[in-house]
Amino acid sequence: MHKLLSGYGTWTQYSVFECFLSAVQFAKLQVQIERLIQPDVDAVRIYLLDAGAVKRTIAYGSEKPRQISAIVL
Repeated sequence: MHKLLSGYGTWTQYSVFECFLSAVQFAKLQVQIERLIQPDVDAVRIYLLDAGAVKRTIAYGSEKPRQISAIVL
């Protein structure tokens, strides 16, 4: 799962990825997650952030997001 998610975004913490995706990329990622996930072992949570939520995000120690909307995994 780590390798798949690394292909779509930035690994920010243990098991946390920050991804800025188009609608097409997001749909492809969801299909790949569904194929790869082992429900007894893996858990994936996707938090969809609108432009307002991204603007209200506070980050310490790294650069600010460069896009208006985000999908955080």
